[in-house]
Amino acid sequence: MRHRSVFHLTLLAGVALSGSAISANGFCPADFNGDQLVNTDELLEVLAGWGQCPEQPASCPADFDQSGAVNVNDLLGVISGWGVCPTDPEDPCSGYYTDITCWGSFHGSNNNSRYEELVSGRTAITTEAMLAYNDLRGFLGLSELDQDEVGQWAFDESLTNNDQAWGGDMHGVGLYYMMQGAKVGWIRDDAYDPQLLSDIQRTARLVSNPSQMKSEVMDMVRQHCHEGYADHLEQNGLVDRFINTLQMEPHYGGWMHGRTHGFRPIEGGTAINHDLNHLTVLSWDQMQPFMNDTFDWPQWPALNVSDSTVIEYFQSMVTLGDPEGDNM
Repeated sequence: MRHRSVFHLTLLAGVALSGSAISANGFCPADFNGDQLVNTDELLEVLAGWGQCPEQPASCPADFDQSGAVNVNDLLGVISGWGVCPTDPEDPCSGYYTDITCWGSFHGSNNNSRYEELVSGRTAITTEAMLAYNDLRGFLGLSELDQDEVGQWAFDESLTNNDQAWGGDMHGVGLYYMMQGAKVGWIRDDAYDPQLLSDIQRTARLVSNPSQMKSEVMDMVRQHCHEGYADHLEQNGLVDRFINTLQMEPHYGGWMHGRTHGFRPIEGGTAINHDLNHLTVLSWDQMQPFMNDTFDWPQWPALNVSDSTVIEYFQSMVTLGDPEGDNM
C-alpha cells in the first residue's frame, strides 16, 4: 500500500535552490527514482552524473535544478531534501506516509504538550511506525498486519475509549498501538527497565550528530533486545525507520486521550491500560518515562504496576495477545 505523511516545511528548506523547479516527482525534486525518498540512491546518482549534461535532458535526471549541469547545487539539494518526501501542501494526506491526523485529530483532549506538540525532536505519528512494527513481527516469524487488524484487536481487548469504532478510529487506533508496540516490544523481559524508554527516545530525538545518535541508540538496542534483533535491523537496513518510530510523540493529534484512553483494569485494578501507555510519554526534559509531559508529574498508578506486567502489555501489541498474558 502507499503510505503518506503531512507536509513538513523542514524537508523543503534548502531544496528550493535558485533556479530549481518542481519536477515530475511533485514536491520532491531530488527524488530521482520516484520512491518518495531522498537517500544514498540520489546521492550516488549525482556523483555518477557529475558534469555537463548531454543535449537530451531526459538522460540527465540528477540535474534537477535544470541548469544544464550536475554540480554542487544538485548535491546540496539532495542533502537538504534528505529523508521522506514532503507532500503537496494542498493535500496534506498525499505523501509517502500517512499522518495519524488524517483519520482524526482530537486536540480538545490533547492539552498535555507544552506550547507545541512537536518540539525537541518529537515527531508526528505516521504509518512509518507500521513498517517498524512489521519489521519486529517479521523478526519474530510473524506475518505482516495492517492497522485495521491491530485496531480491531485493541477494541476487542477494551483498550479504547469507545466500545465500537467509527470514522477513522480503526485506522488510527491500530496505528497508535503499532507505534507503541514498535517502541517497546523489542525489549527482553529480563532487560526491561522503564528508564530505558526515556534514555533511548531522548537519544534518538536530541543527539544532533546522526552517526553518533544511531551508534548510541543501537548500543542500547543490542544490550536490551531479543537476541539477534539489533543485527536484524542493521543487516536489513531497518535502523532508520526504527529510530524514526522512537522519535514519534504519543500525544500527537490527541489520539492518546481521544481514542486510546482505555479503562481496562491492569493487575487487579492497580492501574488502567491508559496509564501504562504513558510509559513512552516523557517529562518535558525527556529524562523520565511514565510522565505527563509539560505537567512534569508521573502517571502515578502505572508506577505501581510490576515491570513484568508492563513489558507483557507492550509485547501483546506485537503478538495481538492477551494484554495481561505471557506474550513473548
